Amino acid sequence: MVTRLAHVVFWGRHFTRSEVRRFAEAERYQRVLEIGSGRPVDGRCPYSSADLFVGAEVTRTDVDPSFGHRVLDVTKDSLAGFDTILCASVLEHVYPWGDAVENMYRTMDDGARALIIVPAFYPLHDEPHDYWRFTEHALRRMFSKFRSVTVRHRGFIRRFPTIYAVEVVK
Repeated sequence: MVTRLAHVVFWGRHFTRSEVRRFAEAERYQRVLEIGSGRPVDGRCPYSSADLFVGAEVTRTDVDPSFGHRVLDVTKDSLAGFDTILCASVLEHVYPWGDAVENMYRTMDDGARALIIVPAFYPLHDEPHDYWRFTEHALRRMFSKFRSVTVRHRGFIRRFPTIYAVEVVK
């Protein structure tokens, strides 16, 4: 109930969908890796944004095998072979987030792009596996190895963000 209310108040899902749509329409992607596609509900994947990458081959993944997607651990499994990575609402649930970011950098192909979305000011969810909230400054440092880093936010004002979108190019 709290999470549903948070989506309405903070527009987390709306921001995520609009950022992924903008990202997907900006380029013509061939092979997309979606990290953390989420659990299916009534035979649909409401947490996935795969439908926004029209014409691309999208691989849905999750760390939980019961969700029915390809099993992937972002901290150690290779992310090579994809020109695009989508990692929405995942890093706050990865305790060794530094390992995840380093793995993205190490295994992504040169020129590959990624869109990472994380909450900033947002209620705890999926407890007890909700570990982190990042600031714009932390995100820029976390992804500083990448050739290009762009950070956008949604919030009441810049200094009170509710969610961030980080676009990187290796």
